[in-house]
Amino acid sequence: MGITTNFLKLRSSGTPKQGEWNINYAKALAAAKKDGKFIVTCWSNGDLCGSCMAAETCMMQSVFKNWMKTSDAYFVFQYSGDKDKGKMLYDWIFVKGGMKRFPGFRITLYDATGKAVVNKSFTGDMLRNGKTGAAGAKAMGETLKKIFAKKPSSITPTPMPDTEAYKVRFNEKLTTKQVNAILDSIDKNGGYCPCQAGKDADTKCHCKDFKQNKKIGEPCICKIYVKQKK
Repeated sequence: MGITTNFLKLRSSGTPKQGEWNINYAKALAAAKKDGKFIVTCWSNGDLCGSCMAAETCMMQSVFKNWMKTSDAYFVFQYSGDKDKGKMLYDWIFVKGGMKRFPGFRITLYDATGKAVVNKSFTGDMLRNGKTGAAGAKAMGETLKKIFAKKPSSITPTPMPDTEAYKVRFNEKLTTKQVNAILDSIDKNGGYCPCQAGKDADTKCHCKDFKQNKKIGEPCICKIYVKQKK
């Protein structure tokens, strides 16, 4: 087994949880924004890349995994062997983030308006300070810890709709590709509904129309969110 094959055992494909490696970037991003938490993303070329293998070895070390559990952040790992090649995350780290070498890391924090107030990019070699094994794992944790410590005190979770009346879920009729595309459009629009004109309190996602006019089981204008009973 290659290093990537072993590392994939650490990933969860279910509901994103803080302090654990997740596979679904769209869901983890939505959770990080909702909770006002950091999201650490990594795209790797797997066993095809020596630097990727070195980074993954560090990321599998118990010292790093134990630190993750206390980090209060979301983590996402995708690589070239994933079904969709992790295109959305690849674009986020390498195309938009400007990374030129694998593996690429991007650490981001969003405020309640959807603006990225912390946005740092690293190669795996930079993040582990050129070290390997347990020493590299420790260096990774220390680098990320320093970034997390600079979290602006004004950051608050993104306001959610009236949870006393209903819950919100992704529309199960949409494909992952469609969900990712809509979330990307919302992100590019500063957190405002891309299906409505203007940027104000009424069009901030979740929008006023969704909160006040949609019934249980009905999707929002963009079709991505659906109301369900609490």
